[in-house]
Amino acid sequence: MKAVRLNLEDRQSWQKLQHVLTSFVSDYIDLVAPEQTEFKFEQQVLSLAFTLISSRSDSDRANYFTQNLERFLSRLQLLGVRRIEFEFYSVGADSPVMTHGFDIEFVPAPTPQTTIQTASRSAIVRSNKNQALVQTGRPGANRARGGNIVRRIQGWLTDPKLWQNLQTGSRLVVRDPKTFLEATKSAALANLNTAINWVDTFPWEEWTQSKVQWQKRRHKRNLLKALLEDFLLVGFLIVALYFVTDFLSGPSVNLATLPAQHYDETIDSTKYRCGNPGLSLKNYICLQKDMSYPQVASILGGEGKSLGIDRKYGDRAVIISWTSGDMSMNATFVEDKLVARAYRKLTASR
Repeated sequence: MKAVRLNLEDRQSWQKLQHVLTSFVSDYIDLVAPEQTEFKFEQQVLSLAFTLISSRSDSDRANYFTQNLERFLSRLQLLGVRRIEFEFYSVGADSPVMTHGFDIEFVPAPTPQTTIQTASRSAIVRSNKNQALVQTGRPGANRARGGNIVRRIQGWLTDPKLWQNLQTGSRLVVRDPKTFLEATKSAALANLNTAINWVDTFPWEEWTQSKVQWQKRRHKRNLLKALLEDFLLVGFLIVALYFVTDFLSGPSVNLATLPAQHYDETIDSTKYRCGNPGLSLKNYICLQKDMSYPQVASILGGEGKSLGIDRKYGDRAVIISWTSGDMSMNATFVEDKLVARAYRKLTASR
């Protein structure tokens, strides 16, 4: 793919470079403030000054940002540039806290006469190509980021030290399990103390303020998009919370309060999970309306015996009975659909 050519001595190209870099920096708004980025081009040196969000910025995150930005700028063909320099400033600071610079291949800028001769033929084509490359820059960065994660995981799984540690740990478990358990306990306590100390020493106030500023910049940059994303995120969290709460909540019926005998023709959809196949109050509550006979038989642990026709539901309603120990259950089916259920405890001891 042909590289993007930007002549920084041209006003339009200079503005386009600022727009492209601002869009790139917007992907790292947790580290730097895109709207406070300063651009300077003097004596064939392009200088970029960034303002850090927090004075305690993660150095690994800053290095990751610097490497990605360097690769991104290297793909651009900047005419008339020999060197690119980065400077990172804390909020309100006059001197940079971090600097980085690198040289690039120098491509001389065309003379004004050459520019005038070629502008009429190639300006539109070059503009369209540059726009396409700029638009595909961010997905490319996302793909590169995903590839880095995959390579890290692959390197971790193929690391010989990992398998060596696993083999050593397995031998220790087999030979001396008590020592292994004590070592595991000590490691768990050490990690717990480390986590507690981290929570106590973490700058929560500064972190909260940085997140608030990040949200303000996000809404200021594109209010409609930010509100739509917030709405979708809140809706997803509400739906997830509903399903998780429903999954973790207990049964809606207390089996201890059920009487010695019971007949139900409404069969309300109560929340209860079926137990092991067999006759039990838990499985009785689990029976739902319109269940087929094979489903009921699999829940109650076997085939039932036909008792006769239930005239209440017509000539095609059949009563099937199951008996085991001190409990008897009946189920009424109409066209292979459960319409009523009943149980009776044969003894009063349980």
